[in-house]
Amino acid sequence: MDLSSLAQLQTEGVNPRTIHIDRMSTLEMCTVINSDDHRVAESVKVCLPEIAGAIDALAPRVRRGGRVVYVGAGTSGRLGILDASEIPPTFAAPHSQFVGIIAGGDAAIRQAQEGAEDNAQAGEDDLKRLSLDPELDSVIGIASSGRTPYVLGCLTFAKRLGCVTIGVACASPSAMGRSGDVDFLIAPVPGPEVVTGSTRLKSGTATKLVLNMLSTGTMIRVGKTYGNMMVDMVASNLKLEQRSRNMLRRLSPKCNSMSDSELDALLVQSKRSVKLAMLVAETGKTVEVCQQHLDAAGGVLAGALDEACPPTRNLPFKEEDAKRFVLCIDGGGSKCAAAIADDSGNTSHGYAGPCNLTDGIGNIPGIVATLIGATKNSLKEHLPSGTEPSDAEWKQYLRSYFRSVWVGLAGLDRAGLHETLAPALAEIFGLDNTTPNFRLTSDVDLLPASVSVDKNQPSVLVVIAGTGSVAMRYAWTEDRGYTRVARSGGWGHMLGDEGGGYSIGIEAIKHTLLVLEEQTLGLRPQGLAKLENAVISQLGCAASKDGSIDLLSELLSGHHQETVKTRIAQLAETVLELASHDKTAEAIVKNQTAHLVSKTLGRLTDPKSTGYAAAPETELVLAGGLMRNQGYQYALTEQLDQQGLQFQGILIVDDVAAAGAKFLLERKG
Repeated sequence: MDLSSLAQLQTEGVNPRTIHIDRMSTLEMCTVINSDDHRVAESVKVCLPEIAGAIDALAPRVRRGGRVVYVGAGTSGRLGILDASEIPPTFAAPHSQFVGIIAGGDAAIRQAQEGAEDNAQAGEDDLKRLSLDPELDSVIGIASSGRTPYVLGCLTFAKRLGCVTIGVACASPSAMGRSGDVDFLIAPVPGPEVVTGSTRLKSGTATKLVLNMLSTGTMIRVGKTYGNMMVDMVASNLKLEQRSRNMLRRLSPKCNSMSDSELDALLVQSKRSVKLAMLVAETGKTVEVCQQHLDAAGGVLAGALDEACPPTRNLPFKEEDAKRFVLCIDGGGSKCAAAIADDSGNTSHGYAGPCNLTDGIGNIPGIVATLIGATKNSLKEHLPSGTEPSDAEWKQYLRSYFRSVWVGLAGLDRAGLHETLAPALAEIFGLDNTTPNFRLTSDVDLLPASVSVDKNQPSVLVVIAGTGSVAMRYAWTEDRGYTRVARSGGWGHMLGDEGGGYSIGIEAIKHTLLVLEEQTLGLRPQGLAKLENAVISQLGCAASKDGSIDLLSELLSGHHQETVKTRIAQLAETVLELASHDKTAEAIVKNQTAHLVSKTLGRLTDPKSTGYAAAPETELVLAGGLMRNQGYQYALTEQLDQQGLQFQGILIVDDVAAAGAKFLLERKG
């Protein structure tokens, strides 16, 4: 354990807003604490994909009786014990199913046990006593700093056994994240505490929010609720008997007119189970048959009702609409966009959150759910106003109404999960993944579809400039359409990706840091120029009492909603705005676009390159956030002219999903 790095943790950072908190009035003190607390929920928001993935991994195990073990030290341990202890009375789960363990044993719940958190072996020993079943049991390791040895010891042991492991930390990067022992890392970073290092404050609140979501979400997924009502309860005393009656009357039209005695008889007949009583009342079937429906639905009442008494209403779609639509999904790292089109050319759109496989490699169910969510949002435009389909109806729509589907998914090239995802997604859409009617590719491979099929263009070059940059060459074949034959760049923002937003932002920051350093050394007496002031302003830096500006510390601090990567990439727009009247900004843009054209694109336009076709015989497709900026377009075009690259045509694509859907229609998909 490297104690020298302790001060670098976000949880140990000094909060600039509370440096003088001891001199504030009591009201001012409460106001600044409350203001800082508002940052907590936003820090958890960015972790929702990881939380959803963890819930989807926990639910099937819990449904089969698997245990969820919370491990932590100090405040983290107490929060884990609190969450574990509240699940049985809230959701009628077995008391042995949710287990809380704290470093130092139960005595540490009330009184700190000094040094207990530093013993990694003790964590392993405590878990050994539980005789974990790797096929069923899961472990949630909680450590605000992400480095507590006791917790890391627990996670290492659980991972070695083969259990599902979930890490909850309030620092990033962290030892927990680097360990390789965590299947799902949930790392909200609410920033420095109002009292330095007191992680029972914002970090504790963030941890409580995450644990609430994990346990509640898991209980909902295993069928402990119907709507937002806790129906998985047994009426074992007078209070619960009355609650059961109230719940049945509220949820079941057929129970609404029953007397107390009739409801009591129904509950007795149904083993005092509210879920079973509601199924019996709504279906009129025997307890035994209803129990079978409930078991088949995994204990989920909504699913059992859909199975036992399918909706009798007319479905919004008519049978003649079957296989009417084509669907294209652009699953990107910032958002997921779906476009649905029909032969008349009508196109509808739907959106959902990010679904990059590189970022969510352990969250395949969550990524699939995001893809389906975007599709549903696109389909809603074709439903009668106010219609909310049941799960069974949605399943039928997805399987029946698409004759052709193309899913482009960010990170698919590196993840190597095509063989797993393709058949699963094809089944959801009622298609055969071995036929041309279903395609699963990288999201980049959607872009050549923007070139009309009628052009029979033999070669297409795609250049993307967003946060990163990449170039691809595609060749046309009659049987497969556009097929990728060569790739250049796209190594990731940390390794270059020149011409992308991150690389432009880095150059602006490096220049600004150099200017500030030269001022400190007395080598630059003049004031700051427009670019330096803009960078400092956008990063939210403030001068200290001596007038100095610590740009680097502000950039790396953890009290911002956006990641450091995002904050750096966002500077590209500022640089582009200034490029027309600031020589440094102009030089950064020129150098970056020059590298993108001469190196990244240049490797594909070299006659010796694989799949080479001359520029006059090639269509150039440009995409990505920066390509929509006119200043960037001008700089890129200037570089193309300087390199003597005269393409047959240049096309800038904004709506990738719609272009893909149009391509499917043109190909008679």
